[in-house]
Amino acid sequence: MFTPIPALKQYFEHLKHKPFTSASKASKRANILAGVCLCLCLILFIQSFKLIWFTHNTNTPLHVINVLVHMACFSTAFFLTKLRYFELARWLLILAYISYLIIAILLWKSDVNIQFYFLLGMFASLNFFHQHEKKQLWITLCVFCGLFIYFQNVFAFSQETYAWQIELIKVNTLALCAACFLLATWIRRQMNRSWQAMQANEQKTRELLLKVIPSHLANYLISAKRLQIEDCINEHAFCSIIFIDFTQFTPFSRQTSDRNLVLFLHRIYSVFDTISEQYNVTKIKTNGDQYIAAIGLESEKMSAYETCQRCCEFALSISKEFELEAGGNIGIKIGIASGNAISGIIGQSRPAFDVWGNTMNLASRLESSAANREIQVCQQTMLYSMQYYQFCSGFSAQLKGLGQLTVYKLLGIK
Repeated sequence: MFTPIPALKQYFEHLKHKPFTSASKASKRANILAGVCLCLCLILFIQSFKLIWFTHNTNTPLHVINVLVHMACFSTAFFLTKLRYFELARWLLILAYISYLIIAILLWKSDVNIQFYFLLGMFASLNFFHQHEKKQLWITLCVFCGLFIYFQNVFAFSQETYAWQIELIKVNTLALCAACFLLATWIRRQMNRSWQAMQANEQKTRELLLKVIPSHLANYLISAKRLQIEDCINEHAFCSIIFIDFTQFTPFSRQTSDRNLVLFLHRIYSVFDTISEQYNVTKIKTNGDQYIAAIGLESEKMSAYETCQRCCEFALSISKEFELEAGGNIGIKIGIASGNAISGIIGQSRPAFDVWGNTMNLASRLESSAANREIQVCQQTMLYSMQYYQFCSGFSAQLKGLGQLTVYKLLGIK
């Protein structure tokens, strides 16, 4: 079976999963959440080991059951992140952590350092919340700070502790809590900066992609669907293909340097691109002094009349603007054909978007047989556009590879 386009698949592999706030952050957030789950599992394992071997608490079996149950919850959250069920993993992680703290508080009525799990929660909670959930995050951090101070002062020292030691513990408690709070906020700020930078880079990449590939294909490639070559090729029942070529280009290229020639093409094609955006035309590609575009590839809702009429209007605008930009040293000729076609992305190395079909071939032949400053169209384009545009009488022309066909010349608006 023909595999999906590896070059595009490799690039979009990290974009295709359901994200928290944007596609580009999904893979990184999955690794962070998985790391948090594993860290909590490790800490709970160490805690259970301590309860079994180093304490003589009568509630030890209940402690062990509590630890094992919540280790199972955290492990489940870990596997959910690997399966890309981010929201489910997030809520399971939050509920399991809160449940563990509540049960541990009810069970551990002696000095078992439960208060330090609140400090751990301050750092774990950085990954509990979305980027935009700032209010929830600040409330959680403040709650953890308050609980740590409370439990540290209630359970952290025995009755034999001297007064100066109690005061020292209180100072250390406040200092440690404040330090952890400030560190957590600093880490969150760095995370936000990284997210914003990733979003900016993703937006630039998306905009660049949309300039190279039609939006319906670009959106599909970025979506969560599994890429298949069949899904990267679309059949169009009706569209209009336009071929634009320069006349007297060879003599012109001999009279100028290669650098100036490239700059000239860039300037002309930039004007064409601007006009294409105005008329919602899909640029297919450029081939030397040939500019190929289409209408109807991205919008299946357009009728055949709208497609052909917009293509004629686009061709006339291109011809007019070209005369202003290029002057009289070089000419232009255009061919337009309407009908069904197939568009898509093919190739493994540097894949490119293209259009195929008889309509594509017909437009190419109409452009090749056109004279300087002529716009030749097929009969179907003429029939759908004749209400608003003027054409010359049809004449028979021998087109290479297509035989004898009736051809019309677009003269202008009626």
